[in-house]
Amino acid sequence: MTESTLMKSLGDAESCDAHSYGVSVTLGNISISVRSLLPDVVRDFSELYSGRTCSAPRCGATIRMEVGRSRRSLLGSRRYAICGDGERIFTDRRRLELLPYLEWAINRRVIARQSAYLQIHAATMAHGRCGFVFAGNSGTGKSTLAAGLLSRKWRYFCDEFALIDQHAVRIHPFPKALCVKAGSFEVVRRLDLPLQTHPFWIKAFKGPVGYIDPNAASAEVADLPVQVRFVLFPKYVSGGATRLFPVSRGRAVFALRQHTFNADVLGPRTLSILSRMVRGADCFGLEYGRLEDACNILETLL
Repeated sequence: MTESTLMKSLGDAESCDAHSYGVSVTLGNISISVRSLLPDVVRDFSELYSGRTCSAPRCGATIRMEVGRSRRSLLGSRRYAICGDGERIFTDRRRLELLPYLEWAINRRVIARQSAYLQIHAATMAHGRCGFVFAGNSGTGKSTLAAGLLSRKWRYFCDEFALIDQHAVRIHPFPKALCVKAGSFEVVRRLDLPLQTHPFWIKAFKGPVGYIDPNAASAEVADLPVQVRFVLFPKYVSGGATRLFPVSRGRAVFALRQHTFNADVLGPRTLSILSRMVRGADCFGLEYGRLEDACNILETLL
Protein backbone atom coordinates (compact mmCIF):
# COMPACT_ATOMS: atom_id res chain seq x y z
CA MET A 1 0.00 0.00 0.00
CA THR A 2 1.47 3.37 -1.01
CA GLU A 3 1.35 6.42 1.24
CA SER A 4 -1.18 8.12 -1.07
CA THR A 5 -3.42 5.03 -1.04
CA LEU A 6 -3.15 4.81 2.75
CA MET A 7 -4.16 8.44 3.18
CA LYS A 8 -7.05 8.00 0.76
CA SER A 9 -8.34 4.90 2.54
CA LEU A 10 -8.03 6.36 6.04
CA GLY A 11 -9.25 9.85 5.30
CA ASP A 12 -8.77 12.80 7.65
CA ALA A 13 -10.87 11.56 10.61
CA GLU A 14 -7.84 10.46 12.63
CA SER A 15 -5.33 13.03 11.40
CA CYS A 16 -4.01 15.74 13.70
CA ASP A 17 -2.63 17.64 10.72
CA ALA A 18 -2.16 17.31 6.98
CA HIS A 19 0.89 15.07 7.37
CA SER A 20 -0.36 12.56 9.96
CA TYR A 21 -1.90 9.13 9.46
CA GLY A 22 -4.46 7.28 11.51
CA VAL A 23 -6.52 4.13 11.69
CA SER A 24 -8.92 2.51 14.14
CA VAL A 25 -9.67 -1.11 14.93
CA THR A 26 -12.43 -2.68 16.99
CA LEU A 27 -11.46 -5.83 18.87
CA GLY A 28 -14.35 -7.33 20.78
CA ASN A 29 -15.85 -4.46 22.78
CA ILE A 30 -12.68 -2.38 22.68
CA SER A 31 -11.93 0.28 20.06
CA ILE A 32 -8.35 1.41 19.48
CA SER A 33 -7.27 4.47 17.53
CA VAL A 34 -3.67 4.81 16.33
CA ARG A 35 -2.26 8.06 14.99
CA SER A 36 1.26 8.82 13.83
CA LEU A 37 3.32 11.03 11.55
CA LEU A 38 4.99 7.82 10.33
CA PRO A 39 2.99 6.02 7.63
CA ASP A 40 4.94 2.78 8.18
CA VAL A 41 3.69 2.52 11.76
CA VAL A 42 0.05 2.87 10.75
CA ARG A 43 0.53 0.55 7.77
CA ASP A 44 2.12 -2.19 9.91
CA PHE A 45 -0.61 -1.89 12.52
CA SER A 46 -3.33 -2.03 9.84
CA GLU A 47 -1.84 -5.17 8.34
CA LEU A 48 -2.00 -6.91 11.72
CA TYR A 49 -5.77 -6.44 11.77
CA SER A 50 -6.95 -7.07 8.24
CA GLY A 51 -10.72 -6.80 8.08
CA ARG A 52 -10.91 -5.05 11.46
CA THR A 53 -9.75 -1.57 10.50
CA CYS A 54 -11.98 1.45 9.98
CA SER A 55 -11.45 5.17 9.45
CA ALA A 56 -13.06 6.16 12.77
CA PRO A 57 -13.74 4.49 16.15
CA ARG A 58 -16.94 2.47 16.44
CA CYS A 59 -17.61 3.26 20.07
CA GLY A 60 -17.05 6.23 22.34
CA ALA A 61 -14.73 4.59 24.89
CA THR A 62 -11.76 4.45 22.54
CA ILE A 63 -8.13 3.85 23.54
CA ARG A 64 -6.21 6.55 21.70
CA MET A 65 -2.59 5.81 20.85
CA GLU A 66 -0.08 8.23 19.33
CA VAL A 67 3.43 7.60 18.02
CA GLY A 68 5.60 10.70 17.64
CA ARG A 69 9.15 11.96 17.58
CA SER A 70 11.02 12.06 20.86
CA ARG A 71 14.68 13.12 20.54
CA ARG A 72 17.88 12.10 18.83
CA SER A 73 20.34 9.63 20.30
CA LEU A 74 23.95 10.54 21.04
CA LEU A 75 24.81 9.22 17.58
CA GLY A 76 22.19 11.39 15.96
CA SER A 77 19.57 8.78 15.08
CA ARG A 78 15.93 9.67 15.65
CA ARG A 79 14.04 8.24 18.65
CA TYR A 80 10.28 7.99 19.09
CA ALA A 81 7.75 8.05 21.90
CA ILE A 82 4.47 6.14 22.30
CA CYS A 83 1.58 7.71 24.18
CA GLY A 84 -1.75 6.23 25.21
CA ASP A 85 -4.71 8.43 26.13
CA GLY A 86 -2.33 11.33 26.58
CA GLU A 87 0.09 9.43 28.84
CA ARG A 88 3.65 8.86 27.67
CA ILE A 89 4.28 5.11 28.00
CA PHE A 90 7.51 4.44 26.07
CA THR A 91 10.29 6.80 24.98
CA ASP A 92 13.55 6.48 23.08
CA ARG A 93 12.33 3.73 20.76
CA ARG A 94 14.00 3.08 17.44
CA ARG A 95 11.71 3.40 14.44
CA LEU A 96 11.56 -0.30 13.59
CA GLU A 97 10.91 -1.26 17.23
CA LEU A 98 7.69 0.71 17.26
CA LEU A 99 5.13 -1.95 16.35
CA PRO A 100 5.94 -4.35 19.25
CA TYR A 101 6.06 -1.48 21.72
CA LEU A 102 2.82 -0.03 20.35
CA GLU A 103 1.15 -3.41 20.91
CA TRP A 104 2.63 -3.55 24.41
CA ALA A 105 1.44 -0.01 25.17
CA ILE A 106 -2.09 -0.95 24.07
CA ASN A 107 -2.03 -3.82 26.56
CA ARG A 108 -1.13 -1.38 29.32
CA ARG A 109 -4.02 0.88 28.42
CA VAL A 110 -6.42 -2.08 28.38
CA ILE A 111 -5.28 -2.95 31.91
CA ALA A 112 -5.81 0.66 32.99
CA ARG A 113 -9.13 1.21 31.24
CA GLN A 114 -10.98 -2.13 31.36
CA SER A 115 -11.43 -2.53 35.11
CA ALA A 116 -14.98 -3.79 34.54
CA TYR A 117 -13.31 -7.12 33.73
CA LEU A 118 -11.15 -9.37 35.84
CA GLN A 119 -7.93 -9.40 33.79
CA ILE A 120 -5.78 -12.52 33.81
CA HIS A 121 -2.47 -12.97 31.99
CA ALA A 122 -3.65 -15.85 29.85
CA ALA A 123 -4.37 -17.04 26.34
CA THR A 124 -8.06 -17.72 25.77
CA MET A 125 -9.64 -20.04 23.21
CA ALA A 126 -12.92 -21.88 22.79
CA HIS A 127 -14.18 -25.04 21.14
CA GLY A 128 -17.95 -25.19 20.80
CA ARG A 129 -19.38 -23.87 24.05
CA CYS A 130 -16.24 -24.71 26.05
CA GLY A 131 -14.02 -21.78 26.99
CA PHE A 132 -10.34 -22.47 27.78
CA VAL A 133 -8.08 -20.25 29.90
CA PHE A 134 -4.33 -20.93 29.55
CA ALA A 135 -2.73 -18.93 32.38
CA GLY A 136 0.93 -18.41 33.12
CA ASN A 137 3.98 -16.21 32.95
CA SER A 138 5.62 -15.09 29.71
CA GLY A 139 7.67 -17.84 28.13
CA THR A 140 5.51 -20.78 29.22
CA GLY A 141 4.19 -21.45 25.71
CA LYS A 142 0.72 -19.87 25.90
CA SER A 143 0.87 -18.07 22.54
CA THR A 144 2.41 -21.03 20.73
CA LEU A 145 -0.31 -23.27 22.15
CA ALA A 146 -2.96 -20.77 21.01
CA ALA A 147 -1.42 -20.80 17.52
CA GLY A 148 -1.58 -24.59 17.41
CA LEU A 149 -5.25 -24.59 18.38
CA LEU A 150 -5.92 -21.74 15.94
CA SER A 151 -4.60 -23.93 13.13
CA ARG A 152 -7.15 -26.56 14.19
CA LYS A 153 -10.01 -24.07 13.82
CA TRP A 154 -10.58 -23.43 17.50
CA ARG A 155 -12.24 -20.10 18.20
CA TYR A 156 -9.72 -17.40 19.09
CA PHE A 157 -10.29 -14.91 21.94
CA CYS A 158 -6.83 -13.56 22.83
CA ASP A 159 -3.24 -14.65 23.46
CA GLU A 160 -2.51 -12.02 26.16
CA PHE A 161 -5.65 -11.54 28.24
CA ALA A 162 -8.50 -13.40 29.79
CA LEU A 163 -11.08 -10.64 30.16
CA ILE A 164 -13.57 -12.15 32.60
CA ASP A 165 -17.00 -10.63 33.18
CA GLN A 166 -17.27 -10.04 36.93
CA HIS A 167 -20.94 -11.07 37.12
CA ALA A 168 -21.56 -13.77 34.50
CA VAL A 169 -17.92 -15.00 34.81
CA ARG A 170 -17.57 -15.45 31.06
CA ILE A 171 -14.57 -14.83 28.79
CA HIS A 172 -14.98 -11.81 26.53
CA PRO A 173 -13.11 -11.63 23.21
CA PHE A 174 -10.20 -9.28 22.66
CA PRO A 175 -8.72 -10.82 19.47
CA LYS A 176 -5.36 -9.08 19.27
CA ALA A 177 -2.75 -10.36 16.84
CA LEU A 178 -0.81 -13.29 18.33
CA CYS A 179 2.73 -12.35 19.35
CA VAL A 180 5.20 -15.18 18.61
CA LYS A 181 8.83 -15.29 19.76
CA ALA A 182 11.62 -16.22 17.34
CA GLY A 183 12.05 -19.65 18.93
CA SER A 184 8.55 -20.60 17.74
CA PHE A 185 8.78 -19.17 14.20
CA GLU A 186 9.54 -22.51 12.57
CA VAL A 187 6.82 -24.30 14.53
CA VAL A 188 4.25 -21.70 13.47
CA ARG A 189 5.33 -21.84 9.82
CA ARG A 190 4.83 -25.61 9.84
CA LEU A 191 1.26 -24.95 10.95
CA ASP A 192 0.80 -22.97 7.71
CA LEU A 193 -0.25 -19.86 9.62
CA PRO A 194 0.41 -16.37 8.15
CA LEU A 195 3.34 -15.23 10.29
CA GLN A 196 4.45 -11.61 9.77
CA THR A 197 8.06 -10.92 10.75
CA HIS A 198 10.60 -8.13 10.46
CA PRO A 199 14.29 -8.23 11.45
CA PHE A 200 13.83 -5.30 13.84
CA TRP A 201 10.58 -6.22 15.53
CA ILE A 202 12.07 -6.63 18.99
CA LYS A 203 10.13 -6.74 22.24
CA ALA A 204 12.33 -6.23 25.31
CA PHE A 205 13.31 -9.53 26.96
CA LYS A 206 11.41 -11.55 24.34
CA GLY A 207 13.86 -10.58 21.61
CA PRO A 208 12.71 -10.81 17.97
CA VAL A 209 8.98 -11.35 17.60
CA GLY A 210 6.48 -11.95 14.81
CA TYR A 211 2.71 -11.66 14.61
CA ILE A 212 -0.22 -13.70 13.37
CA ASP A 213 -3.36 -11.92 12.23
CA PRO A 214 -6.10 -14.41 13.27
CA ASN A 215 -8.39 -13.09 10.53
CA ALA A 216 -5.77 -13.81 7.88
CA ALA A 217 -5.38 -17.34 9.29
CA SER A 218 -8.86 -18.26 8.04
CA ALA A 219 -9.77 -19.03 11.64
CA GLU A 220 -12.91 -18.24 13.56
CA VAL A 221 -12.40 -15.12 15.65
CA ALA A 222 -14.72 -14.94 18.64
CA ASP A 223 -17.27 -12.14 18.82
CA LEU A 224 -19.43 -13.39 21.71
CA PRO A 225 -18.48 -14.32 25.30
CA VAL A 226 -18.23 -17.95 26.40
CA GLN A 227 -18.33 -19.72 29.75
CA VAL A 228 -15.06 -20.94 31.26
CA ARG A 229 -15.04 -24.75 31.09
CA PHE A 230 -11.32 -25.52 31.47
CA VAL A 231 -8.49 -23.73 33.26
CA LEU A 232 -4.98 -24.87 32.37
CA PHE A 233 -1.48 -23.90 33.40
CA PRO A 234 0.76 -24.78 30.44
CA LYS A 235 4.52 -25.13 30.52
CA TYR A 236 6.70 -25.85 27.51
CA VAL A 237 9.55 -28.25 28.35
CA SER A 238 12.01 -28.68 25.48
CA GLY A 239 12.22 -32.35 24.59
CA GLY A 240 9.86 -33.31 27.38
CA ALA A 241 6.90 -35.65 27.26
CA THR A 242 3.37 -34.32 27.18
CA ARG A 243 1.65 -34.65 30.52
CA LEU A 244 -1.79 -33.49 31.64
CA PHE A 245 -2.47 -33.64 35.37
CA PRO A 246 -5.32 -32.38 37.56
CA VAL A 247 -5.01 -29.27 39.70
CA SER A 248 -7.36 -28.68 42.61
CA ARG A 249 -9.74 -25.76 42.31
CA GLY A 250 -8.30 -24.16 45.44
CA ARG A 251 -4.79 -24.31 44.05
CA ALA A 252 -6.05 -23.01 40.70
CA VAL A 253 -7.62 -19.97 42.37
CA PHE A 254 -4.35 -19.22 44.18
CA ALA A 255 -2.33 -19.55 40.93
CA LEU A 256 -4.78 -17.43 38.93
CA ARG A 257 -4.58 -14.71 41.57
CA GLN A 258 -0.83 -14.50 40.91
CA HIS A 259 -1.52 -13.88 37.22
CA THR A 260 -4.31 -11.31 37.67
CA PHE A 261 -3.37 -7.85 36.40
CA ASN A 262 -5.95 -5.81 38.30
CA ALA A 263 -6.23 -7.68 41.61
CA ASP A 264 -5.18 -4.54 43.49
CA VAL A 265 -8.05 -2.61 41.90
CA LEU A 266 -10.69 -5.28 42.50
CA GLY A 267 -9.48 -6.10 46.01
CA PRO A 268 -11.43 -8.86 47.83
CA ARG A 269 -13.68 -9.32 44.81
CA THR A 270 -10.76 -10.94 42.98
CA LEU A 271 -10.90 -14.22 44.93
CA SER A 272 -14.70 -14.26 44.80
CA ILE A 273 -14.74 -13.95 40.99
CA LEU A 274 -11.98 -16.51 40.56
CA SER A 275 -13.75 -18.96 42.88
CA ARG A 276 -16.96 -18.66 40.89
CA MET A 277 -15.00 -19.07 37.66
CA VAL A 278 -13.31 -22.35 38.63
CA ARG A 279 -16.43 -23.74 40.32
CA GLY A 280 -17.78 -24.79 36.93
CA ALA A 281 -14.42 -25.62 35.40
CA ASP A 282 -11.96 -28.49 35.34
CA CYS A 283 -8.41 -27.42 36.15
CA PHE A 284 -5.19 -28.98 34.87
CA GLY A 285 -1.48 -28.51 34.57
CA LEU A 286 -0.07 -29.19 31.10
CA GLU A 287 3.58 -29.88 30.35
CA TYR A 288 4.50 -30.41 26.73
CA GLY A 289 7.53 -30.80 24.50
CA ARG A 290 5.71 -31.16 21.16
CA LEU A 291 2.92 -28.79 20.16
CA GLU A 292 1.04 -31.46 18.23
CA ASP A 293 0.90 -33.73 21.29
CA ALA A 294 -0.37 -30.88 23.46
CA CYS A 295 -3.15 -30.04 20.98
CA ASN A 296 -4.13 -33.70 20.70
CA ILE A 297 -4.44 -34.16 24.43
CA LEU A 298 -6.50 -30.98 24.79
CA GLU A 299 -8.92 -32.21 22.18
CA THR A 300 -9.43 -35.41 24.17
CA LEU A 301 -10.89 -33.21 26.96
CA LEU A 302 -13.75 -32.31 24.66
